[in-house]
Amino acid sequence: MSRYFISTANGHEVEDEEGVELSGREELRTILRKTLTAILHDESANDGATECSARACDENGRLVMRARASIDIEDQ
Repeated sequence: MSRYFISTANGHEVEDEEGVELSGREELRTILRKTLTAILHDESANDGATECSARACDENGRLVMRARASIDIEDQ
């Protein structure tokens, strides 16, 4: 198990100070996907946010993965 620190941003940045123990990169990828989906769902309903991102660092502070999600809805 490895500890990853996942920071998110959607207009303001939230730093993860506790980290999370995960079995590896596939589980980290799944967590990032679910996290960004939840942020877009919650924040777009609250303030219309349409873009968010996350970065995951290992225990040494080394960046190991980035993720970005956005949604764009246009009336026609």
